[in-house]
Amino acid sequence: MGLIRSLFWLALFLAMTFAFTVLFEHGTSDFVSNAKKESQILQDLYGKKVERKKDETDKLGR
Repeated sequence: MGLIRSLFWLALFLAMTFAFTVLFEHGTSDFVSNAKKESQILQDLYGKKVERKKDETDKLGR
């Protein structure tokens, strides 16, 4: 039961943090449209893969 309560509070915290971010960035006008924009920004931020370059420092001494 404690786990369910903790997950509920975590979900509530994340939802309220998202709502605060939308209100702080865009204001109170047209909240739904601005929330869609912010969710798209989050999806773009966490959806793309990280490209790693090969380490070139080992080739300098040869």
